[in-house]
Amino acid sequence: MREIDRRDLADLTAQAAGRPRRRLNINLHGDASDSIQRMVIAFEPETYIRVHRHPAQFETFILLCGRAALLSFADDGSVDRRIEMAEDAARLVEIPAGTWHSLVSQAPGTLVVEVKPGPYQPTGEADFAAWAPPEDHAHAGSCRDWMRRCAVGGRFNLKE
Repeated sequence: MREIDRRDLADLTAQAAGRPRRRLNINLHGDASDSIQRMVIAFEPETYIRVHRHPAQFETFILLCGRAALLSFADDGSVDRRIEMAEDAARLVEIPAGTWHSLVSQAPGTLVVEVKPGPYQPTGEADFAAWAPPEDHAHAGSCRDWMRRCAVGGRFNLKE
């Protein structure tokens, strides 16, 4: 059995806050070849998760604490759906395979559990949205900030 207590979660959150990417995870699965990938992820409002998809895999997020917004996108980059995740709102969201999506932290100390089929497969370039800048791009922060406030129907524009 694997147990993660409040102290473990507090340590994970503190470590994530000190990392350049402002996120960190604890893997619950044994290794990358496991048939089900499970992890606890601490991610801060300053982190940026580029819009991507998993063509053959669903992905489930369960909010443990904090606030986050789960965004899904049409192929043209417009926001299809925005689901606010909070202790008094949605706590679990399952994303169908092939759905363009991203998750943004809306509060310090946000923690989620992610579950998806394994084995682990790195996201290929074709499965990152071409209109969403890579993490190391000068406009990554602008895209993240836009995702934190965008509405259904909106599209990211580098001029924002």
